[in-house]
Amino acid sequence: MRANKGAELLILSVAVAAVVSLEVETPKKKVEVAREYTATLPCTFRSAETSTDKDFGVWKKISSDKEFVNWYFDGGKEPPYIDTTYKDRVSLSGNPSSNNLTITLSDVTMDDNGTYECSVRMRHDPPVKSARMDLFVLVAPSIPECKIIGTAVYGHNINLTCSSQEGSPKPQYSWQRFDVQNQQKELTRAVASGGILTLKNVSADTSGYYICTSTNSVGQKSCNMTVSISPPSMNIGLYAGIIGGVVAAIIAIGIIAYCCCCRKRKDEMTEKENGYQPPQNEPVRIRGPAEEEIQDDEEEQREEDRWKQKPLMPPTPKPEVVA
Repeated sequence: MRANKGAELLILSVAVAAVVSLEVETPKKKVEVAREYTATLPCTFRSAETSTDKDFGVWKKISSDKEFVNWYFDGGKEPPYIDTTYKDRVSLSGNPSSNNLTITLSDVTMDDNGTYECSVRMRHDPPVKSARMDLFVLVAPSIPECKIIGTAVYGHNINLTCSSQEGSPKPQYSWQRFDVQNQQKELTRAVASGGILTLKNVSADTSGYYICTSTNSVGQKSCNMTVSISPPSMNIGLYAGIIGGVVAAIIAIGIIAYCCCCRKRKDEMTEKENGYQPPQNEPVRIRGPAEEEIQDDEEEQREEDRWKQKPLMPPTPKPEVVA
């Protein structure tokens, strides 16, 4: 019997607590609104206690942890506090007397994205209770920027990139390809990852017209690019560099030759003005021995040879003179 009475008292106390306990609720956990439009952030509360002028409600953004609305339940005796950051953009569309703390936020921007918290404090029904909700500001994708990264030459890999600077929710990207006859073609040897399309081992068949579409729940925008694949022998940039170098060399040689001619002509004019005549170049003759000199030399050589061959004779004795 006592056990039954104890159970009944426990149930009764829980029921009373449930009736008295303060509850705060945000009927919508997610609010979506397009940029520059007005967002409504609903918040309601209920309690068994009657509110007094000492009770109040608060709105704050979780990321900044700063209260931007402070609302007393005094029947309007004291105006609500609104932070200067939200001044002229926040209006109190609810009524605390009706247990409603709903607010509206006009001209929303991307900075308004985030989680918001509505809190209520009642003196006779503690503690403070809160509820949260998320605000998503929707922005259509901006026109994406398309680029070709890599060398569009046979056998190479190139990347086509596509990126929107704006878009909330985050845009998704899709690709299409058309040939030179404007017929849609399958994306062969291609790998798509987000806003990047990788074309592998490109060839003439890769050439065509590519379209990238950036899409989210608000809208979509596109960009396009023309891909033209060239064989290695048609590397125009390389040939242009070579031709440019040759032309520059020819011009330099011509300038040097012109300067030399002008200098020579100037020197000749200076010599004529000074009356200087350069000596005539006469051929240099090398004189050999005369024929007579050659004959005399031969005669002397023969005479010398005869003396060498002739035997030496003793000198002839002179006759003595008798007195």
